[in-house]
Amino acid sequence: MTQVGGNKKKKDSSSWISRFLVSLLLGANLVTLVLLWGCCATTWVDPVHHPRMAVLGLAFPAFLLANLVFIPLWVVCKPRMLVVPVVGMLLCGGYILDYFPLHFGSTTADSARPEGTLRIISWNVHNPAVDNPEGLPEFADYLLTCDADVICLQEFASTDSRYRELLDGMTAKGYHQKSDGHTRYVFSRYPILDATPVTGTSKEAATNGYAIFSLQADNDTLTLVNCHLQSIGMSPEDKGKYAEALHSLDRSEMKAEMKFLSEKLASPVVSRARQIQAITAHLDSLPPTRSVWLCGDFNDTPISYAYQQISRRLCNAHRKAGRGVGISYNEENFPVRIDHIFFSHDWECSNACIDNQIHVSDHFPAIAHLRKKQK
Repeated sequence: MTQVGGNKKKKDSSSWISRFLVSLLLGANLVTLVLLWGCCATTWVDPVHHPRMAVLGLAFPAFLLANLVFIPLWVVCKPRMLVVPVVGMLLCGGYILDYFPLHFGSTTADSARPEGTLRIISWNVHNPAVDNPEGLPEFADYLLTCDADVICLQEFASTDSRYRELLDGMTAKGYHQKSDGHTRYVFSRYPILDATPVTGTSKEAATNGYAIFSLQADNDTLTLVNCHLQSIGMSPEDKGKYAEALHSLDRSEMKAEMKFLSEKLASPVVSRARQIQAITAHLDSLPPTRSVWLCGDFNDTPISYAYQQISRRLCNAHRKAGRGVGISYNEENFPVRIDHIFFSHDWECSNACIDNQIHVSDHFPAIAHLRKKQK
């Protein structure tokens, strides 16, 4: 009897410990899910009124990864609890696909252009004549051979005499070209009817803002918005801290780094919000039948107020036809996609990618192949 009673006590003790560990694991899983949902919810919050809250979206990949880690843990510990991370992530599945779309048939920048499509490139070139003069020949060669129909450049000081040969070469290839008077520039195989610059409100207004171009595309007038939203204002050390926070398993360390970043990024996120609100006001004023392309350096990831405001009006090329995160910022310590191409619903995208083979700028070119839908 004594032996039987002892075994029962050991079994009860083991069962209690098992229930406690499962409860602990469940609590941790629920916390990471709430934080993941919180990241998504911030895309609906106006950063002008709540700037620090808007920065929470930067932590989205960390909380997504944390929830993915729970899947094998539940498989080992209690398989029926898999429903928690799986259903939890499904509830924000649209945001996950914004950040990490799954199109296994997507191709690369070297792939042949699909028949009947137009090739559009958006690239923050970081003014290579000044910041990377050694890379200027490679930059010029890329533009002259990329076979794009429309190229939108940001941070391109076209008045610099060192670009003269490039501009003449693009003209010889049949490109129309126009600057907004600042650093947003467009090369187009279609005539450019006009360009209206709308600068930001910061001291760097010539760089931060957007411009509206009108293109005569066949028998249609196409509105092209080329933007460079307010820069994030982070030093290389700050970006390194962000990367460390994303990879850290120490919750307190992640919290401390994210708090620092939220304070650092609060002012720029307000400026971007005001710029995006001006852009969306213009989009909403256009005739419903107007074709629109909108592209540029948002300085914001897909889990942001700026991106989501545009995605609620236009389609995103990478979401529709891209694959994976699509890192467009050319710095190892800040692996994000902040360069985006959008288009109106009368177009469709057959392929989208980031060309990470050219390193003359701190950004990679974003590329999309678009086709007008048949009526």
